[in-house]
Amino acid sequence: MRRYFTSVISLLVLSLALSSCTANAMGSGNKYVDAQTGLTYSLYKPVNTLGIVQNKFQLLVCGGGGEEWVYVSFSKGTKKIEIMQTMSGAHCSNPGLSVKMPGVKVNAISASVFVYCDPTRPNAAKNCKTSDITKVGGYLMMTLPGYYKMKPTTMQVQVSGGLSYADLLSVARSMTPASTKPSK
Repeated sequence: MRRYFTSVISLLVLSLALSSCTANAMGSGNKYVDAQTGLTYSLYKPVNTLGIVQNKFQLLVCGGGGEEWVYVSFSKGTKKIEIMQTMSGAHCSNPGLSVKMPGVKVNAISASVFVYCDPTRPNAAKNCKTSDITKVGGYLMMTLPGYYKMKPTTMQVQVSGGLSYADLLSVARSMTPASTKPSK
């Protein structure tokens, strides 16, 4: 009986030690790096946020199944940048009603461009332009390659509150790998 309790206590001590090691790995202070350790797709972070500070970073359950997805927002007054990242092929969120514009290259990667003009109003949809992003907001959708043998990432970069199409492109073109070394 004494040997049984000694074994149980040893297992508890070992499991506590292992769980504290995991907690340390997830507590680097860099939310992108911490999130990356639990995902199989590559995370990216913006280098240029137009001087707007980050106010939210969340890992969310994917409603379409699959791994968690990442939601990050930056805001200052009415100006807002939102970045959503999922494993390529996963459909975790719905960006809402918008009008698709001609695509654009972002660092040699094809991106789809959408403007939040109301597609249910034929005149608004027909006359919609990328310059309307300043008034109604818009977003880019693109798939970025995986790094360190991780899966590719589908990313949505969105702006609103007076930010322009040029601002949107600037943020999207500044995306860089969130980690400088493979996760363990």
